[in-house]
Amino acid sequence: MLAAAAIAWLSGPAAAEAAGITLPPGPGANLVYARCQTCHDLQYIVDAKGLLPAQWKSTLAGMKDYGLTISPADEATILAYLTTYLGPNPPPAAASSPASGATRMAGAATSGRHVFEENCSGCHGPEGAGQAGIYPALAGNADLAKDAGLPARVVLFGLTGPIEAGGASYTGTMPPFGHLGDADIAAVVNYVRSAWGNAAGAGSVDAKAIAALRAHPLTSSDVHKYRAALLSPPPR
Repeated sequence: MLAAAAIAWLSGPAAAEAAGITLPPGPGANLVYARCQTCHDLQYIVDAKGLLPAQWKSTLAGMKDYGLTISPADEATILAYLTTYLGPNPPPAAASSPASGATRMAGAATSGRHVFEENCSGCHGPEGAGQAGIYPALAGNADLAKDAGLPARVVLFGLTGPIEAGGASYTGTMPPFGHLGDADIAAVVNYVRSAWGNAAGAGSVDAKAIAALRAHPLTSSDVHKYRAALLSPPPR
């Protein structure tokens, strides 16, 4: 019964905002953020805390019936995280290993490609091609060239509302990835703005710029308004 209930919870639609919901830090937490909150609010996962390993495995298998595509390696990592940190006998909080983005030392080399592959490629594709009508392509996306502050805000705070990208319409929510460290967010923004033939227009961002944005939090709807204002044609 508990596993069946968890599947029902986890398959619900994503809430517009997931601010304030955090997962216990530990290896694999970033993958759970990246692969799970795209489709549903993380509160569902937190509420399901205490499931037995077999129940988490059944729950994760049930997500494939709702369209989840995941590599065996990522599935194993997520399952190990869920059964360890959200299982019936989680380790003490003080003994948990913080998520990789939060512990990266200032100045340490950060691979934007690695951050993208771990957190973004599940929806936007390994080559940034997206999924037509579902997830917009990042390759050739004009939003990325306009202003580095736009994709930085999207990654940090999410984006909710209808948009046009590549001649197609999209309506939905990209969840915030503010759980990532400032260096990781800067790295992935700079990566997608120059990968796949993209030509970054207005410079790059660094960890300090992301920290400054983080100090003034926005809702994902606010980011949609920011985007609309930025992309609006200038008055004649």
